[in-house]
Amino acid sequence: MSAAALRWLASRGQRVRAPAPFIDALLATRDLSGRSLVWLLVFGVPVFLGGVFYLDFFGATVSALVYLVCLAILLAGWQSIRSAQRQLARRTRPWPGPASRPGGWFVAAGALAYGGGAAIAVSLLPTAPAFATGRLILLGVFASCGVVIVTSFLRAPVLAVDDASAAVYRGLVAENLHAASPALVAVPPLLDLVTESPVPRGYAPVLVAYAVVVIAAELVAYLRGRRPLPAGHYGDPLPRGTAVDWSPPEAR
Repeated sequence: MSAAALRWLASRGQRVRAPAPFIDALLATRDLSGRSLVWLLVFGVPVFLGGVFYLDFFGATVSALVYLVCLAILLAGWQSIRSAQRQLARRTRPWPGPASRPGGWFVAAGALAYGGGAAIAVSLLPTAPAFATGRLILLGVFASCGVVIVTSFLRAPVLAVDDASAAVYRGLVAENLHAASPALVAVPPLLDLVTESPVPRGYAPVLVAYAVVVIAAELVAYLRGRRPLPAGHYGDPLPRGTAVDWSPPEAR
């Protein structure tokens, strides 16, 4: 039993003394410690090699470096979660029904991030063709990885043994979709305003507005995905009035 699992359930309206065994195992898939490093090496090496070519061909900027680091972290986090889910899948049969669907706000955040980013890059083609072309390629890589990540979570079999664990799984899927965070696409361009880059300073209002809108849309998507869990057996219930430990877990 982990304190993180208890906090996760309590934050969604289910206060328990100890989670049901399968729900505890399901929530343990959120713990990336011990798994992320391996996957970071797996994805970090090809991203590094591709990044060397990219930076040499299209020019090195701070925002491009941040994009590449974010890409490696994004892929490592995704596979860390999926590998834990695959291990858990060996302990149960797939639960009937789809996992869930991405909400409209998440889809909107993605459309704004990639559509807006592409529009900004295209507008820079006349003045900074190499930079703009490189940025379009980065957006294409992120979009492709995002589609793979989202699809893998949505098409994975539902890991559950009853209605309560199915509700927990669907709540986790709503969170896991943010492994393909549109905000990771919209924030790095802000660095082009304060570091050496071909982006004119006059683009500041556009880039700030672009980042704010995407972040706001994704934040709404995240908050709407944190719906209270329906009634069910999630574990041994806590007596009314018992305080929940909201402190973060201690570093290991």
